[in-house]
Formats: sequence, C-alpha cells, structure tokens
Amino acid sequence: MSAPFRSSGIRSTPLRLTLILLMIFAVAALGCLAVAYEVTRGNIDATLEADLEQTVSDYRAIRDADDLEDRLSEAVANTDPEVRILQYLPDRGARISNVADFPSIREFAVVPEDAIKAGDDHDDLAESYLALSVRVGRGQLIVAHSREQIIEMGEVFLSVLLMGLLPALIIAGCAGAWIARTARRRIDAIEGTLRDLTGGTLSARVDGIEGRADDLSGIGHRVNQMADAQEALISSMRQISADIAHDLKTPIQRVAVVLDQMRNRTVLSDGQEGLLNRALDETDRIVRTFQALLQLAQIEGGAVRDRFRPTDLADVARDVVDFLGLDAEERGFVLTIDAPEDGIAIVMGDRQLLSQLITNLIQNALTHALGGGPIKVVVAPDRGGVTLTLSDQGPGIPLAEREKVLRRLYRLEQSRTTEGNGLGLSLVSAISHLHGALLTLEDNAPGLRVRIAFPEPLSM
Repeated sequence: MSAPFRSSGIRSTPLRLTLILLMIFAVAALGCLAVAYEVTRGNIDATLEADLEQTVSDYRAIRDADDLEDRLSEAVANTDPEVRILQYLPDRGARISNVADFPSIREFAVVPEDAIKAGDDHDDLAESYLALSVRVGRGQLIVAHSREQIIEMGEVFLSVLLMGLLPALIIAGCAGAWIARTARRRIDAIEGTLRDLTGGTLSARVDGIEGRADDLSGIGHRVNQMADAQEALISSMRQISADIAHDLKTPIQRVAVVLDQMRNRTVLSDGQEGLLNRALDETDRIVRTFQALLQLAQIEGGAVRDRFRPTDLADVARDVVDFLGLDAEERGFVLTIDAPEDGIAIVMGDRQLLSQLITNLIQNALTHALGGGPIKVVVAPDRGGVTLTLSDQGPGIPLAEREKVLRRLYRLEQSRTTEGNGLGLSLVSAISHLHGALLTLEDNAPGLRVRIAFPEPLSM
C-alpha cells in the first residue's frame, strides 16, 4: 500500500525524550560542578585574602620605618616569587622587591603572570596572583600570593568533567539510544498496524506484545481489540451487502428474461412495447447497479490485492482511450491522451481495475459534460510515482459536493436526469484507495479535473 510513514531520527518521540533527559542530566551535572568550583574557589580566595591581610597587619605592627625596611629586605631575600611576591615602594629610597617589576594596583586584585616582570635570579612565576596593595609606614606595600592552588583545582574539576561526566553522558546516551530504538520499533509496529488497518488490511495485528504489561503493550492490545471488532463489523456489513446484492441480482435477471420473452413471443401494441422496453432498460440498470455494488464490496475487501503486478499505466490509458475514442467522437467529444511511450509510468496494481478506473472517469465526463468538447487524459511520472489526470469542460462539481460524490449512490441534483447509478466515482475512489493512490477533484475552469497520484511501486 502507500509508503510507510517513517519518522526521521529527530522526530522520534523516544529519541527526543532521551536527548532531553541527557540534556537535563548534563546541565544539572555541569551546574553542580560549577557551583562546587565556585564555592571552593571562593573559600580559597577568602583564605588567601585573610592571609594577605594578616601579612600586612604584621608589617604595619612595625612602627620604626628602618626596622620595617630591614624586615622587608630580609623577607624579600628569603621569599620565592613563584609562591609569594613582596614589593615595597618607599616615599624616598630604593624599591624593595623580589621581582623586577609589579604593576600598580589598588587594594585586592588578580594579576596574571604576563603583567609581572621577574628578576634576573627568578625566571619562574605562577600563572596568576591574588595581590593586596596598601599604605604601610612611609611607602606602598604590595603583597601577592600565588593562585596556583585555584588553578590546579580548576584543572581537577576539568579532569572530573572530561573523565567523569563525558563518559557518563556517552554511556547514558548509548543506553538511551538503545532504549529509544527499542521503543521506536514497537511504536513503528503499532503505527504500521494502524496504517494497514486504514489501508483496508483488516487482518493486520500488533505482534510481540504477549506477556508484557507496559504501556506500549497496553496500547497494542487495545489496537488489536479495536481491529478485531472492526474486522467483525466490516465483514458482517460487507457480507450482508454482498448477500443482498447477490440474492436480488438473480431474481432481477430472471425478471429481465421474462420481460424479454414477453417482447419476443407476444404481440404488443405500440404503447405496450414502449412500456416494456422501459421496464427492460430499468431492469438492466438495476442489474448493473447490483453488479457495481458487488464489485465495490470485493475491492474494499482487498481480495484482489494479490493480483497486483508492475503495470504500465500509460499503456492501460492508451488502450482505454482507443476503445472509447469512437463513442466519444460520435457524441461530439474530442478524446485525447498525453502519455509517455518509454515505459516509465509504472505502478503496482491490477490492470483490469486500472482500466475500469480510467473507463469510469471517461464515461463520467461523457455523461455529464453535455454538448461535447475536449476530454484530455494525461499520464506523467511525478516525484517517484505516477499521476493520472483527466480534465473536461463540463459543468464541474461544486467544492461543497466533491467529497459527497465519492459516496455510494450519491448524485448531484443536476445529474439526476442523466443515466448512471451514482457508483462510477465511488468505484474510482475505491480502486484508487486500493492502489494507495491519492484522489483529488479540482476545478478545471471550466469543467472538472480529476487527479490521481499513484505512489512508487516499491512503496506498495
């Protein structure tokens, strides 16, 4: 039947839910890591600030300026600038520092390595420092402590992210993809069953749900129960319809035989013979109606689907047009066809039913497009499938009536005086549906355009 509906990966509900859960997990994990990092970094910064303030307080406790400079000179000589930097800029006198140059700052500041110039004896510096600049004695004192501990902590958190969170996400993603794929297969099974049921395969059922108690299995059980009830109901209705049509067909045919014998074996007046001919015509019409009803029941039951073969729709259309061309010409119509000759208009179907579909469309135009005119049949490949189009210049069908004319025995008000039984387009619709084709009725301005789009043969 029609091409199965396959959701693309990103439209798969199980996969979307898996991706959403993974995103939530990743955001939550990153958020926790970020909070933990910020809290830890804040604690370390607070400890460094307290240490710097304590160092400054110790130097401020020295009241004598000469003693302060002596203590600072001694500290500078014994302090590794990779760990701590001391710099004292007295109002008068030489700078005291264990680095060649340190940028000017105000109060607390984070100073990167490239902003500091190391001395000749110390080439190694930390990547960054937390520095405090305050007024001490008769000069400006800068005390800076390495932030190496914070940097190392950041590297540890990055390692946790790369070695812990990412593998966890990969493992969770693989497990989620497997679960999503399993759920997708079961959803596809349910979806395929519903598609088959919609397409007329009433025996379709969801398999693989026995012994399971999850929600998808519950849906599958409900679908199977619905299909059982639908199959029983449709089978009953079709059987009743077929039985009525079959049972009435034979007596009516017998009536037709009796009427025919009466016409041939008795002497009738002109008036009686006219009435008898009308009775025979009506009887023949009733027989054709019951025959069409029986055929509709057979088509809707899908019993002819096993006869489907790759069929050249263009070849079928040309045969029908050749057969009906003379009749159309006698009635004032110009019946033409535009179809490829190279065998590219292939559909999967039954040649006899496709021939009847085209015949019904042409006869519908011949019946209702009073006064003659052009009737054009076009067969053309379209998006991997094949499209059949028939257009005429008759009265057309109002938009509000286009769905109704596909029903059984429905006839437009202006068509009730013409021949027909209201089953022509119903058979066209049933045959189109059986072949998985999309039937649309359009305005030809003037007239009616019937477009039937057949799917690719491989998608049947």
